[in-house]
Amino acid sequence: MGNPLTSEVAAFRWMVAVLVAAASVALVAKLFGSTAGIFYGMFLLLVLAGFIVKGMIYMLGSPDDDEEEDDVVTELRNDDYNE
Repeated sequence: MGNPLTSEVAAFRWMVAVLVAAASVALVAKLFGSTAGIFYGMFLLLVLAGFIVKGMIYMLGSPDDDEEEDDVVTELRNDDYNE
């Protein structure tokens, strides 16, 4: 996932997503009651937390994995030149 705010366009998209989510929580609360709005809002926060954790795990990946991938790419390139 990385840093979602790499540009003004990305920041605007996040702002729109947050506004849509807030409006949907308000709509659910208005239609079905405040308790339903609270649970729906908590559900959306849990989904967001899942994406954040997934992105953090990706960004904090093992440095050994990166080195192994670099070695494989280097070996493949060397094989191409040797043929």
